[in-house]
Amino acid sequence: MSCLICGGDAFRRVVRAPDFEYRCQPGEWTLVECVACGHVQLDPLPAVEEVATLYPASYYTVNPRSPIYMDGPVVEAKMTKDAQHLRRRLAGRTVRSIVDIGGGNLTRLIKLREVFQQDSPTPVAATCLDLQFNATVLEQAKAAGIRCVTGNVETDLSALADQGQDLVILRQLLEHLRDPRAALHQIRRKLAPGGVLVIDTPNRGGWDYRLFKRRYWGGYHIPRHFHLFDLASLARLLRETGYTLLAQGCTPSIAFWIISFRNALGLDSIERGPSVWEFLNLRNLPVVGGFYVFDLVWSKLGGQTSNQFALATRAG
Repeated sequence: MSCLICGGDAFRRVVRAPDFEYRCQPGEWTLVECVACGHVQLDPLPAVEEVATLYPASYYTVNPRSPIYMDGPVVEAKMTKDAQHLRRRLAGRTVRSIVDIGGGNLTRLIKLREVFQQDSPTPVAATCLDLQFNATVLEQAKAAGIRCVTGNVETDLSALADQGQDLVILRQLLEHLRDPRAALHQIRRKLAPGGVLVIDTPNRGGWDYRLFKRRYWGGYHIPRHFHLFDLASLARLLRETGYTLLAQGCTPSIAFWIISFRNALGLDSIERGPSVWEFLNLRNLPVVGGFYVFDLVWSKLGGQTSNQFALATRAG
């Protein structure tokens, strides 16, 4: 195995832990850190044919009973606010097409299209690309006029036109990929001139990481997170794959705070149980608000949180 970022072959162990959240497979998994550059990755990676078993039907993105499933008017309002913030960041750029890769639930993509449509005299095309779609998502897409296409961001984006995508969203996906470098090369070929890639991925830098990094940190998401970046390693990877970084920073990391505590307390992410600690969930607005404010204040003071974003465009 070699390091994704620098190609080094010397590593030291960061953590060895089980799948706290879903217990999909027995035993423990190991995350290692490159001695040369500090990048963290899973060693060994699961076999390709095993990966699907790591995402059970109880996985939080498709399981409304999960304590970390997010829905409701407050969540939708936050998605709209995030879309408006992105629109302001991209002021002056033409956005006629949006692609959400591995987006799962379509609500975020719908909100993005609604917001960017306000600036476009022609309809904004919205596409969701994933390895597969369940019937519920396909019905939602049909009703919303969203195109769903299957493809693998690392190996096959043939369903997307070359140099035809104005805005590509990669939200909480890069860390799940076997070869993020290959994926970024693929996406670069699909970006239109002036098109923008938006990445949202964990960051090894927040207070939740500091407190729980020895074993229970939610950002490890063992064994589903294959690569864990910090701000420097993500910026380097983008430069080396042909991008110009437009903006980078940190955002509140509410879910990782809650998952970290749940891991440490022996609570899984499948459904709420009888424990008195079950108030630690993403539908508990006071808890969510508390972690949000803490991370927001800390970031305003110059600190890092455990979630980072990057906006990039094709170099040259």
